[in-house]
Amino acid sequence: MKRYYFELLDSDYNDLGALISDGSNKQTAINKAKKWMGANGIKSAQLSVNSMITDNILQIIDIEIE
Repeated sequence: MKRYYFELLDSDYNDLGALISDGSNKQTAINKAKKWMGANGIKSAQLSVNSMITDNILQIIDIEIE
């Protein structure tokens, strides 16, 4: 069951337009975000974890790649 939807955000909380599929596993979403960031030359971003039921932001995860 999909519990979350994810958005990849820049430092000003603007959506970067990354396609990260809905799901229930945050680590899978982080891995997909890192892959997208690498392909698009983004060094740091924030992954917004949102509830599918309430549409609330549940968590913001900072992601940095080398």
